[in-house]
Amino acid sequence: MSDSRVDRDLLLNGMQPVDIQSALDKPLFTPNYLNIEYVFSKILDVIQPIIAFIINPHTWSVIGTISGLATIFCIGIIVFSLVRLVEIQIYDKKEIDHEIHNALLKQKEKDRVANPRWHYIQTLIESPNDSDWRVAIIEADSMMEEMLKEKGITGATVSELLEGAKGSGYQSIQDAWDAHLVRNQIAHEGTNFPISQVEGRRVIKMFQNFFEELRVI
Repeated sequence: MSDSRVDRDLLLNGMQPVDIQSALDKPLFTPNYLNIEYVFSKILDVIQPIIAFIINPHTWSVIGTISGLATIFCIGIIVFSLVRLVEIQIYDKKEIDHEIHNALLKQKEKDRVANPRWHYIQTLIESPNDSDWRVAIIEADSMMEEMLKEKGITGATVSELLEGAKGSGYQSIQDAWDAHLVRNQIAHEGTNFPISQVEGRRVIKMFQNFFEELRVI
């Protein structure tokens, strides 16, 4: 295509060659709003107050004060929690000890009421055989000896134990003495010692009175 033909086409479209050349000389994009210095200036305007706040000694003084108060508060909470924990542990220990004590008392009372040895003695005294009545009295006397020793009374024989128990204020101590004398007669005379079931029950009842005062049955 010749230059004359191009010029003719441009004239037909209403454009002069000078206008076309001017348009071609202008850049396609003019960065009027992309100012790097302006952008960094704005960023610096934002960062400078932050940096100034961070490096300000007063800021660190305030932060130190707040941190100190927070530390004291946390230490106070820890100390309070430890004190409460110790108090709870002491209270729980007392409660557990109290429950154990009550349980032992209940068990002791249960064992006292259901004393198998005493039950055996009662079975003997209710036997139809007179030899069992004598054994029941001897067994009850042996049981009394053990119970007195468990109470902390000292003595080599039952007589010495009963003598030592006199000062303890037992009201049924005389019953214990009388029952023990019958036991001695049985021990010395054996089957030659005459005893009825009624008499045997009376002697066992004297032992019972003393055992109940000792709280072993």
